[in-house]
Amino acid sequence: MPSAALAALTASTGNTTDCWNTPKEIVDKVVEYFRGPVELDPCSNNSDNPNVPCITCYTEKTDGLAHQWNANSVFVNHPYSDSKTWIPYARQQFDAGHAQELILLIKLDVSTKWYRAIADRPWIAVNRRLRFGDAKGAAPFQSALFYLGPDPGRFFKVFGDLGNCYLSINP
Repeated sequence: MPSAALAALTASTGNTTDCWNTPKEIVDKVVEYFRGPVELDPCSNNSDNPNVPCITCYTEKTDGLAHQWNANSVFVNHPYSDSKTWIPYARQQFDAGHAQELILLIKLDVSTKWYRAIADRPWIAVNRRLRFGDAKGAAPFQSALFYLGPDPGRFFKVFGDLGNCYLSINP
């Protein structure tokens, strides 16, 4: 984990990690969207008792970046201190046809190169700060959900009550 990126990410919270469980309200919507457990969570907290119900999961120890994401459904809540690696990798897995449908929960930061890797995809800006895992309070940043797949209408229908929905008009 890049120490400078982690230090910047956690400066206002005093936390020493950016491995945080996905908020229950997001987990519930992911399960609703995929009509059950996701096939793959490449950033799971635990393979025996995952926070996000999944058929296959990779943990920090088994490194989701070391695998092809061969799955129909993938949910990603990656370590935010390494977005520059995880976000482009997720896009590459989708573009290569390994992941058929992919939902990413990210820290919203439109000024970054990694954001541009998915900026052309449908997304939702969550209208409030989320509380991750067992944190005492909400995250010090805005979150977004990005969708890579064939059914953005369903994505907006299931997740749309969380915030504003966006479709890119760029070619």
